[in-house]
Amino acid sequence: MPIDLRSLIPTKYLNHLEQIDSALKGEGFECYLVGGSVRDLVMGKTPKEYDLTTNAEPKQVKRLFRTVIDTGIEHGTVTVVLDRINYEITTYRIDKDYTDGRRPDHVEFGTTLSEDLKRRDFTMNALAFDISTGLLVDEHFGQKDIQERTIRTIGNPIQRFSEDGLRPIRALRFASTLDFVIEPETKKAIHETKQITKKISLERFQDEVLKSFLGPYPSRMIQLLVEENIFQIFLPNLPKLLSIKNHVLERLDKTSKDLIGLQLALAFFAILDDISIKEVESILRTLKFSGQNIKDCLLFFDFLTKWEKMESEAKENEFILKKEYLAPVKRHFQTRLPIDKELILKLEPIFGKTTLQILRIWEEKPPLLLTDMKLNGNHLAESYPELAKTKYGILLNQLLELVLRSPKENEYSRLLQHSAHFISNLIK
Repeated sequence: MPIDLRSLIPTKYLNHLEQIDSALKGEGFECYLVGGSVRDLVMGKTPKEYDLTTNAEPKQVKRLFRTVIDTGIEHGTVTVVLDRINYEITTYRIDKDYTDGRRPDHVEFGTTLSEDLKRRDFTMNALAFDISTGLLVDEHFGQKDIQERTIRTIGNPIQRFSEDGLRPIRALRFASTLDFVIEPETKKAIHETKQITKKISLERFQDEVLKSFLGPYPSRMIQLLVEENIFQIFLPNLPKLLSIKNHVLERLDKTSKDLIGLQLALAFFAILDDISIKEVESILRTLKFSGQNIKDCLLFFDFLTKWEKMESEAKENEFILKKEYLAPVKRHFQTRLPIDKELILKLEPIFGKTTLQILRIWEEKPPLLLTDMKLNGNHLAESYPELAKTKYGILLNQLLELVLRSPKENEYSRLLQHSAHFISNLIK
């Protein structure tokens, strides 16, 4: 039936889609917008990307456009680039036999849209939209499931999950990002196909976790992964049952999307008890998170651990706030990000109301690192040539401790006087 979804597509994208649609249909082929973009449109959302399907084979699609990338040509997918925007176009296909639990052993190009929609994972993703006529094709009651906020596989859920072990993880991710409920038989099948899910790559698993972090309810993804015992599939050394610290996990939904390390730290801190930083690092490396995300997560995980133990003491003690938190933040981010009010306020999921106190301290621009001090190793060499260089580190850290407690001491002459006192104690 005709439905007005075009108005939700920004003009720039709509022009491109009409151009692709016109080119394919002008050669006698069919063309439909398909998958997640149609689901989003039906939900009243503006999609972030647009995928299309057609009965034209990849070589036929490639002849119609100037810039085409072979992104997955063995599976019938090419990417058409218009004004630097990518549009994936996939030929109608029928997937044949899954033996690796991830991809079909071979693909046959189909001849009808119905064949293509039938192979898709969930009813909500099996919608197709004709850009030129406004016709919405819904052969699997996807609109009804969207209206009822339900995730349901097309056909037998055990069969669909056995074909592709990533589908159960995608079901959890959609439940999180869309705030949908997984239909009971579909949810039951997640348990019964774990041996297939175990076959997916760790990179694909962590990618689904990171995609869930972009949604409004990332805590839901972590909660579902715990409830369904999915983490243990990839991390067999974890306890069989994980408990959730809800007061921690709920902060995940309020965390800035650009601080992935903080999101990871909150997620794992909420479900892991009495765990060392090295063990957290091992988990993150096993799950193939990027080096930078791991480093950021470890910093924030350490903050969460310390803050839980010393919050009452720390929030009354500026020295602790500077030494244990602000100095590490500056050391960690100073070459990567501007450390400003915006960044400090993003740490509220860790520090709560104390964040404002931390911001006030930061805006006073106190010396926090050795590089902030008015005296350095060269000055020590000039003033105390007899002092062994092996003592420099001890002396400079004593001076840093001093200026952390009393920033006014960060003057060259004062630090030189303090140095003389510290040196006399060092050589006693």
